[in-house]
Amino acid sequence: MKKVILTPLMAVFIGLTMHAGAQQNITKYIKCYFTQPVDNTLSTTGINAVYCNNTIFDTLAAYINKAKYTIDIAQYEWESLTGTDPILTAINAAYKRGVKIRYIEDYSYSTKNTGVQAMCKANPIPILVSPKQSSSSCNSESYNIMHNKFVIIDEYSPDSTNSWVWTGSPDWDDAMSSCDYNNVIVFQSKALAKAFTHEFNIMWGDTTHGAACDSTKALFGSCKPNSGTHTFTIGGSKVELYFSPSDGVNNEIISTIGTANVDIYCGMFTFTETTNATDIVNQKTAGATAYVILDNFSSGTYTPYTTTFPNGLGKNFAGFVSSSCLYHNKYLIVNPSAPCDDPKVFTGSHNWTSSADAENDENSVIVHNDTIANLYLQSFGGDFKTIGKASVVPPKNPCKPTGINTISNNESKIDVFPNPYKESVNITYDLAQNANVTMCVYNVMGQKVSTLVDEKLEAGQHIYQFNGATNGIYILQITENGRIYTRKLVKAQ
Repeated sequence: MKKVILTPLMAVFIGLTMHAGAQQNITKYIKCYFTQPVDNTLSTTGINAVYCNNTIFDTLAAYINKAKYTIDIAQYEWESLTGTDPILTAINAAYKRGVKIRYIEDYSYSTKNTGVQAMCKANPIPILVSPKQSSSSCNSESYNIMHNKFVIIDEYSPDSTNSWVWTGSPDWDDAMSSCDYNNVIVFQSKALAKAFTHEFNIMWGDTTHGAACDSTKALFGSCKPNSGTHTFTIGGSKVELYFSPSDGVNNEIISTIGTANVDIYCGMFTFTETTNATDIVNQKTAGATAYVILDNFSSGTYTPYTTTFPNGLGKNFAGFVSSSCLYHNKYLIVNPSAPCDDPKVFTGSHNWTSSADAENDENSVIVHNDTIANLYLQSFGGDFKTIGKASVVPPKNPCKPTGINTISNNESKIDVFPNPYKESVNITYDLAQNANVTMCVYNVMGQKVSTLVDEKLEAGQHIYQFNGATNGIYILQITENGRIYTRKLVKAQ
């Protein structure tokens, strides 16, 4: 059997001789949108970030218009948009065509959520309001807010290609689209939609789409159990999913910061965790390029804004000061300039505060992909030009973008043969040292079809076989001591 030893400058996947194919694959299943101008000169993949010029909610409405079966919404704030509200119009139309809809809103905003009120006036859509702030919980922790921002579309669809999850930083009001700085990420994945629905059902207290909640079983805050599955493969890339406060999200933030050995960028509305700020500065001291933007209104009195970043990053720190707009993003970009060093984006509804970690209901995703990381870098670069009055200068790196993680020449070697295959494909895996290894195969929608190994393996050569019965593309994902590698397998007659 012929061995294939891959280097960072080689095409990573048999059948993917050009990295553009991988980039297009990821942007097919994962899409990003930004509410302020982006800097497309920072694009290294040939794909430009999308600036939604006051159209972010029209974009949301377009996704809602896709719904045929179900829509579940957990949204902190929805104040009616000026003029014809595209979200309300889309939800009303979905209800009229028979889509089953459920909605969870935050108690502290329930009297202000004029969009929710208008929706309920038009249609008998079931609504659940989160508990009051400071209410007692089952774990003796006070409850704060239901700060989730996600929409699940057609998780119930019999067609696995027609499920979507919308999440990101914006609340639903005029300023969030026209004036504030926000980001949205959308996943086309039934597996991820099911995981979000699982979390929704825990809060709802029932699993029936379109039915009223069961308030006696509804769990919020620290009463909730761990959300369960955290790792998914979407379009060939690893995606992690976490919910607060059950999943220890700040630990995931700290861990993600610690992987930034080339460059790191943070855009945050509320940042009060001094330890996290110190960790970013430490990565900069260790040699990584680091930039940070914080919102003055929400973060301006806390140590990260006043001391840690100004002293530790100098001109690479910018504070957004405005009397009418907010820097409302909540994201971290790690190693976007280093495709060989697991580039990733951490985003969602989670501000970097102790309340978000321990008291709020929040949702967070981590996307491991150089194309997505670069799209977010283009957005951050546009923000920094406006707020910091300077261009972001990323470090140069010899690795070439692929759209999926690469394997360097000093790590484990993988050979798949034949590929494309007719009956089965042999997978030869050479381990340089003992390691915990999980090897799974997914279809292109991220649904697991086979687990080949999940255990600690000794150093040496290991051979496995996969026989996917259906013609088409499969994704082989290997996790070795926490690092993720991916190969494309093709079944053809």
